[in-house]
This record gives sequence, structure tokens and C-alpha cells, in this order.
Amino acid sequence: MNVESITAATAARHGATFAGRLGAAAALAACAAGPPAAHGAPAAAPPSASAAVRLENIPGSTVPRVILAARAAQRLGIETATVSEEAVVRKQMVGGLVIPPMDRQPDARPPGSEFGGFARPLSAAVPAPGAASVAAAVPVPSRNGAAGGQAVPAAALAQPGAAGPLWVLVTLSPGEWEKLAKDKPARLLQLATRDQTGPVLAQPSGMAPTEDAKRSMLSVYYTIPGVAHGLAVNNRVRVELPLAGSDDKQKVVPYSAVYYDAKGRAWVYINSKPLTYERRPVSIERVIGNQAILSDGPAVGTPVVSTGAALLFGAEIFKK
Repeated sequence: MNVESITAATAARHGATFAGRLGAAAALAACAAGPPAAHGAPAAAPPSASAAVRLENIPGSTVPRVILAARAAQRLGIETATVSEEAVVRKQMVGGLVIPPMDRQPDARPPGSEFGGFARPLSAAVPAPGAASVAAAVPVPSRNGAAGGQAVPAAALAQPGAAGPLWVLVTLSPGEWEKLAKDKPARLLQLATRDQTGPVLAQPSGMAPTEDAKRSMLSVYYTIPGVAHGLAVNNRVRVELPLAGSDDKQKVVPYSAVYYDAKGRAWVYINSKPLTYERRPVSIERVIGNQAILSDGPAVGTPVVSTGAALLFGAEIFKK
């Protein structure tokens, strides 16, 4: 056999092998594809990954409406609450010092020390029976522990077991004094957490606040009625002061209903219809406990998502 015959036979053998491999690949593909569909039968549509979430455009808004399937809402654990309107008590917590009654102490304040600069004539106050004569006065520490508050006779402070009604001294700035509900009692809380008798209510003393010109601070006094309060002279207490405007009703939502986006803007999801949610902006004045006080937001009675707001935002952004 010559060289040309050998070359032709080799090429024919290689061609047959390639054709056989190509036919085998086609057969495997046909098996994988399954039996051919019947003539005229519609092809099956692939399942949609976002069938549980649908987004609708809201006219005039860049935020879409989120519509969930019932099973999706159940899986996300969506819960709702309503926007309510409540009289939120506004409070301020400051430090205070228990002192003897001011009406039993010599007036150590110079004329004109009352807030506003109006002079008050010095009165010859008579010390309590059995009290030692006062030779000096010591400054009461301010809220941050620094000295320089209203001067209280040292002899009076040396009576830790003084019986009868006591007073409480708090130090406020003029701005804080202006915001104070001056006709309402203050709530006293002891610093020690053990063996407490509970909060004690202290009534406004009716005495005008005295001004410390060096620190531009005011000394404000409250009276502690009764004797079964568990307090003594020189005790330090936390004083919860009511602020003016506490009787005004404001919009309130659960704080869990508030969602903050990446830019720090606050939103809530309102439940406009069953399984339908719309993201609305809100303005939060402050947060008290687990409640958010709104200065602007949905109308009172509007259902809002209280559990699952972050999950709804994810469904809105990722569309699944």
C-alpha cells in the first residue's frame, strides 16, 4: 500500500470518529430536553422569583407601593399598630440636694439676689428650737458636683437626722427655668437602688428662685411633705421635673415602626390596604421609652407597620 492510500484511510477513520462523537452529543442533548412537546401545546413559563412582591408606582411620589402575597407577609411576620394621640408628659432629670426647711434658716442671700434682680428685704428668721447658732454658710454643690450653688447654713447641714418636712434644692439655667411647669410637683428618686420606699413627690415651695450671678444659674426649691419619705438632710436625689406643655396631645407611634434609611431620614410604612404598604416620611421630636413622638407624620388612626419595617424596605429595594 502506498503512502497516499495510507493517508486517505487515516483521514476517513478520523472523520468517522468525529461524526460519531457529534451524533452522541446530539443524542444526549435530546435526552436531557425530554420528549418533544405536543403540537400546539403552550411552553411552560419559568417560575418568577419576585411573585411574592409587587411594586406599583404612586402618582407624584418616587417611593413605590409594596404589595405582598399573603404567604410572603406571613413569612416576614408583618405586624401593625395605629398612630395614636396622647398627652405626653415632658420631663427633665436633674440632681438635687435635700436641705432643711428654708423658712427655719437665717436668710444668707444678699439683697437683689432673687431672679430678676428685685431686692428682697432681709428678714430676721428665727432658727428652729434647739438649733445651734449659725456662724458660717457653705455653698451647696451644683448638679455636676462643683461648688458654687445656693449658700445653706453649715449648722443646718450638720443635722442629718432633721425630722419634719424637708426641702430640695435644684440648680437650673434660666432657659431650663422658663421651660419648667412651675405649678406641678417634682418626682424624687433616691440614688441608692436598694431598700427604696418608692418615688416621693415634692411640691413647689412658692419661693422665687435665687440667682447666682457668677455662674448664671438659678437655685429652685421644692418642699417634701410628711416625714415617712426616708430622706434626710444632705441626701442627694434625682429630681424629675415636669416641663410646660405636658398637657398637649401629640402623635405617637411605636419606635419599632420607625425605619432610618442610609441618609438618616425617618420613615414609617402605612398599611393603606390589606397586604399593601406605602413608605411615608416622619419627623420625630423625641423618643420616650419605646414610643416615638412625632412632630409630623400620618394622620391619627392610620395603621403603620410596627414589626417588619426593615424587611419591607429590603423587599422594596431588592424586589424580592
